[in-house]
Amino acid sequence: MIGDKKMEYWDIDENPTGTTYQQLIKVLCDYSDKFYFVTRKELDYDEATIKMFEPYVLKTYKTREWDATKTSGPKATVYEITINGETCQLLQTLANSLYDWVSPDLPEDLTFIKNNFVWFYSCTHEDYATFTFRSAYYKQLVMEIKSLKLVKV
Repeated sequence: MIGDKKMEYWDIDENPTGTTYQQLIKVLCDYSDKFYFVTRKELDYDEATIKMFEPYVLKTYKTREWDATKTSGPKATVYEITINGETCQLLQTLANSLYDWVSPDLPEDLTFIKNNFVWFYSCTHEDYATFTFRSAYYKQLVMEIKSLKLVKV
């Protein structure tokens, strides 16, 4: 088992936009098995956008806790989605920046998973995102996005 002291945590320090956002999504898609986003009962969302992902949804479930958030309010709906060319393209074309993923236009809190390990999570309405690296390989993949502003925590 890998202990926490071997993990490295890096926060995104500046909202990735334009080309930087495109490169970020490409790396996340290329090196993840699935991702999820969240909708909350108390917020509005564009149902047509959510419907675009419907054919690729692996499962949905309701919860008060997910990787970036704990809420005492109503349960949120998590949509776990398979990564493929279509879903990656949707992620790249529906937004111009990471923090565009907020109500009312888009679902929130993009999170990417590889081998059941969450290696990237975000709380987009709070402009917050973190990488969890447990291998130098994944860290290097992200560090190669030169315009991505990161800070080690």
